Amino acid sequence: MKVHRKLWAALVPAVFVPPLHAQQESRLDPVVVTASRFSESALGAAANVLVVERDEILRSGAATLPDALRHVAGVVVRPLYGSIGADTALDMRGFGDGAAQRTLVLLNGQRLNPLDSTSVDWGLVPLDSIERIEVVSGSAAVLYGDNAVGGVINIVTGAAKDRGSVLLGLGSRDGRQFAANLSRHLGDFDLALSANRQATDGWRRNNAQERDNANGRLAYRFGRGEAFVELGWSRLESGLPGTLSEARYRDDPRQAQTLDSFAERRGNFLRPGVEWQIADTLSLAAEVALAQTANDSWISNFFSFDRRETDTLSFTPRLRWQHGLGTLPSATTVGVDYYDGELESRRYAAPHGALTKVVRIDQTSRGVYVQNRTDLTGALTLTLGARHQSIDQTARDSTGARRGNDHSERIGEVGLSYRPLAGLRLFTRAGTTFRFANLDELTTFTGFISQRLRPETGRFVDVGGQWSGGGHSLALTAYTLRMEDEIAFNNLTFENENLAKTRHRGVEANGKLALGRNWQLSGGVNLQSAVFRDGVDQGKRIPLVPRIQGHAGVHFLPAAGWDLALLAQHVGQRYYGGDTANVRNRLPSYTVADFVVTWQQDNWTARGRVQNVGDRHYAPTAYDFGFGSSYYPADGRSFFADLRYSF
Repeated sequence: MKVHRKLWAALVPAVFVPPLHAQQESRLDPVVVTASRFSESALGAAANVLVVERDEILRSGAATLPDALRHVAGVVVRPLYGSIGADTALDMRGFGDGAAQRTLVLLNGQRLNPLDSTSVDWGLVPLDSIERIEVVSGSAAVLYGDNAVGGVINIVTGAAKDRGSVLLGLGSRDGRQFAANLSRHLGDFDLALSANRQATDGWRRNNAQERDNANGRLAYRFGRGEAFVELGWSRLESGLPGTLSEARYRDDPRQAQTLDSFAERRGNFLRPGVEWQIADTLSLAAEVALAQTANDSWISNFFSFDRRETDTLSFTPRLRWQHGLGTLPSATTVGVDYYDGELESRRYAAPHGALTKVVRIDQTSRGVYVQNRTDLTGALTLTLGARHQSIDQTARDSTGARRGNDHSERIGEVGLSYRPLAGLRLFTRAGTTFRFANLDELTTFTGFISQRLRPETGRFVDVGGQWSGGGHSLALTAYTLRMEDEIAFNNLTFENENLAKTRHRGVEANGKLALGRNWQLSGGVNLQSAVFRDGVDQGKRIPLVPRIQGHAGVHFLPAAGWDLALLAQHVGQRYYGGDTANVRNRLPSYTVADFVVTWQQDNWTARGRVQNVGDRHYAPTAYDFGFGSSYYPADGRSFFADLRYSF
């Protein structure tokens, strides 16, 4: 596997991601919830668990949630439009165009992945409300079920601390931001509120965007537990400039295919729940969540206006029993996941035109899982898990057509975590994974699919380790994942179909290094191979998956309160989306860098960011189905500055 020389040139002087507080980050055992669905140390986890802390997000200059993940090796961030993060997909373990359906995104354990093929609504989470982001690389389908094939990203918000802040920001192309958050202890109650507004005229024509979002959490502490309610709301309005042909992309990547296409997105959720230590050895957690989304999109060159609404109800109770296994410490988690959702799509020939078709799809999913962790010795932990999940899907439209797609899957997992030395954890795990078709995948341009879609299934093995100490850390994972029946769009039949078998292999490395008081270095690399292992495209690479992805950075702290950072990322060459036969040219690699200056003094924090310092013109995403290339250009050089007052 060839490694891009520019990447190594960037990694040689900076091989690790900088810690803000070296003594705090030298611990290997952060408290996380993603690895077990209960708050506990990550020491016993047989998985690669990385935590992006609140201060790291601040110092990275991130303006959106996907921004905060750009410097994690193993997470490829692929935006379509603009700097606010609209339609951004995350790819873990090399799935290319369908990656967003195979990376599970959670907000405090609640699913954010929609029922259809639209991207995660990143606007449901104001950036200032985030305490940390937990990234679990590799399948977590035993605990979380559908979508958790390549990895899980859990966004944790609403810590009970007495604090607040107000932020004002300005940037290129009339970029503006206002954000505020407040959290307070009020007797037995904990309150956390956060709100954010962002707007920009956009780098490309017809790409103006406006986003408003807010969320809150109210908790009542009683005895050995708490009852809480979380709620959130978001709105996004965005122009859709569309794709560009290769000639137009080379001539001027800022131009638009259409000047009147647009999208509007609105979402909200309400989530009451309880966490209760019933006894010294028994814990209960349960949530009920109601979520709604409404999406309007007008694609003028296709004369297509789609108005769709989704509603989801979920119930996710679970118990953790610390019971011991003979003389060995042991704990078992047992849980149920119930999801009921419906999607209704109304299609028109124009925003104010006549209704042409109505499609409604209903889905009910039921899952039962169990996970046991047993300490075989003081340094060796065995994890066993199993899950059974079934799904009932029914699609019908205004013509009377109807299609069902019911399935069930059983999967299992075994893992070992070994801690031979303080600060060092080695792990291995193996198991099976799966994904059901989403609601969009049951439809075509003209109606429903002509045949049922089988669930995707796969087998995986992960081997790795994590080490930390003295302000330094390193995480390394090697993996192999063999999938069957991956679901993808066939441009010859114009339907979603089960593809031939595929294989995903790779090595991910992330690290941190502190050099004295003034220098903190960063780096990470993801070397991967994703290929078809059967069928007419056997041996060919899966489109839109780079063989190499990496990041590097340097933080210089010249004086108290100052942080000057240069953060770079590299994404290697990829085949164009749709080119499963690998017969066309490859999408060029790109290396871009951001420069961030942060100054903190008492209650004030000032931050300035130059994004894409070299004004590199590149396209994270492009397609070629044999009729010519179509590009989604990324933003050129942009500037942004903000001022925060904390109290």
